[in-house]
This record gives sequence, C-alpha cells and structure tokens, in this order.
Amino acid sequence: MSLRFDVTGWEQVQPGAFRNADGDGLAVYGFDIPPDLPAPLEDLDLLRARTVAHTAAGGGGVVELDVVTVDGLPAVRQIVKLPLPDRPSGVAYLGSFTVPRADRSLVLKVQCLEEGVTGMRDSVALDRFMSEYGQGRDMQEMMRSWAQHPYAPDVQGGLPRNWSDDPGWDPHFPQHPLSRARRIMAALAPTVEVHPDFKAAAPFSG
Repeated sequence: MSLRFDVTGWEQVQPGAFRNADGDGLAVYGFDIPPDLPAPLEDLDLLRARTVAHTAAGGGGVVELDVVTVDGLPAVRQIVKLPLPDRPSGVAYLGSFTVPRADRSLVLKVQCLEEGVTGMRDSVALDRFMSEYGQGRDMQEMMRSWAQHPYAPDVQGGLPRNWSDDPGWDPHFPQHPLSRARRIMAALAPTVEVHPDFKAAAPFSG
C-alpha cells in the first residue's frame, strides 16, 4: 500500500479494510486518476462551500472540513453524516483523510454507524439549546440556529449540522459514533506514513 498507519486495535477483514471492537470500519483507497476535489486546497472557503452543497444534494451533510498535514503532505480532513439506507432513523458518520496529488490520491476512510436506540445525544443537546436560546424566540428562527449547514448556511436540504454535532458534546457521549469517529481520526493522523513515490508525484493544484 502507498499509505501505512498504526493498526493497533484493528482487525484486518480483507486487504486494505479493517474493523475494531466497536464495529467501526476503516479502509484505505488509492486512485490513479486526478482527484475530484471541487476546489484547490489553498481556497478553503470555496472547497468547503462546494463540498457542503454537493453533500447536501446527495442527502447528507458536512459536519466539519479542514485542510491539514498528513506525513508532510496537504490533505483534506472531513466528517460527513449520511442517513442509513433502509432504516427509519440512524446516521452513518464517515470521516476521511484525502491526500491529493495532481494525478492520484489516497483516502483513509472511517465509518461509524448509529446502532440500537438513536437520538439521545440530539435530545439532550436540544433540551440544553431550548433552555439557553429558546425563550421568547420565533420557532422558525430558533430552528435555523439549531441546525444549518456549516460554511454555507444558505444551502438547503440534506442533513444540516446541528448543535449536538459540536465536539463539546463528545466527552458526554464517548460511545456516540461521531465521538468515535473524531477519536479514531485524531489517533490515526500522526501515525500515517505515505510511500516516497506518492510523495514525489506532482502536487494537486485544483
């Protein structure tokens, strides 16, 4: 593989794919074609806005997106949430590091799913939100404050980020899939090693 990382706590289930004790998935993908990122990494505002619009159009929502450094290379770190297919409720949180070069890319993707009883984190956060911000406010205005797409608040549809998606709730719900996704990504990032041949490829310019 062109990308290696610390696999402690992960069981390999097939080449390039792993699973941990919580049932979370981790996979490495390599693409020998120009990356399909919608903007240069240097234009973070445009990259965020276009990614938010594209994700919302597909029924999901961006929770967070940043440009970071992975083993010395610029990379896109993002977490999106998508509805679980064929289920009345529940969300999949997909975290990824995308390392683009001009003619290829590497993606390290984490998948954490809601299982069993869902919505507890949202419910607790909404109660707190209502008690702090709901007094005397118009309901429509209040719900716009509760949930809107980050980086592009005019985008409609999909699954907007809401107050409960804030990292401040992670310590209160450590086993929530969003908390797990953030924790996994934070642990993985400093262990990633990219093959020298991939590093030597021309940089991505958008």
